[in-house]
Amino acid sequence: MKCRLLIIACMLSAASQLMGQEFRGHYLNQEYKIRFELNLDSAAIEVPGLPDDRCYGFLQGNLNGTWIVLKVINRKEGKATVRCACDNGSDGQTLELALKGDSILTMRQTGDANIKTIEGRKYVKLPKVVEFKK
Repeated sequence: MKCRLLIIACMLSAASQLMGQEFRGHYLNQEYKIRFELNLDSAAIEVPGLPDDRCYGFLQGNLNGTWIVLKVINRKEGKATVRCACDNGSDGQTLELALKGDSILTMRQTGDANIKTIEGRKYVKLPKVVEFKK
């Protein structure tokens, strides 16, 4: 009986640690040259260029600015909805995030504004759905 309780306690402990690791890490998209720093557990990530500000994450790279995750709207197992804004304050966007396994994060833009990437000397809309690898 004690052995069973110990096994159950270990399983619950391991499950709670895995849940705490959800939506936390460094994700990359090689095609668009974008990185996504993310920690939806707390607003603890330092914003690049703004050392006194903390956020839930940011998108940076070949984009029209740095997109900062300001608010976690909804979070369920493997899925989250967040609100982000461009560092220059001109645009805001709602993103739906989904985890596929341990290492793939899917980002879907649902708001009216579009995150834009830079190709040559032009801004081009980023696709509505983009995958990142850990």
